[in-house]
Amino acid sequence: MNREISLHSSVHEVEFWKRYRALLRMMAHLESREQMIRALQEETAIPEKTRDDAIGHLKAEHAQNIGAFHDFLVNFSSLALQGLHRVDISIEFSFWEDGILRCHRCVIHVDGRSRDLLVEEGQRLLSLLPRTIEGLHPEQSLIRFYEGLEQNFDRNSRGELDRCSLEIRKEIYPGSGFSSKIRLPAQVFLEHSG
Repeated sequence: MNREISLHSSVHEVEFWKRYRALLRMMAHLESREQMIRALQEETAIPEKTRDDAIGHLKAEHAQNIGAFHDFLVNFSSLALQGLHRVDISIEFSFWEDGILRCHRCVIHVDGRSRDLLVEEGQRLLSLLPRTIEGLHPEQSLIRFYEGLEQNFDRNSRGELDRCSLEIRKEIYPGSGFSSKIRLPAQVFLEHSG
């Protein structure tokens, strides 16, 4: 007798929220490590060589942990796509005509709950997007890129039109540049991470 095994939808819910709690714990651990590194950098009672060695080891471990966190975030966002959950990411960043992007803040939005991500993760997510922000009018390139995504998600959103947003402000002093805030479904970053 051959019977297929199927999982009840509540099993998916339990797994999703379990992973969300794990994501929060990972974020708290990474933030505490950053605080420890900053505290060590400011410490003057420890001999300089000892302090620099300790900071070097902590930074190397921290970089590995950030890589593992990114992989976990991608898997978590992928799991959300299998259910009825919304995972969006918003990034505040600045850019100039040379196309260099600098992240200032990154936030993950999970079913209406918002939490700050590490700036390093925001920088990594920005680097996953196609190189569209360059040339004489980088803001126009960003708008075209965004409009293509917005149309796609608005068509497939089942009436949820608030998942995509874009703000751009032109800065004149001290140099000509732009500040921007973009919010997109995490799926966008998943599609560009492979």
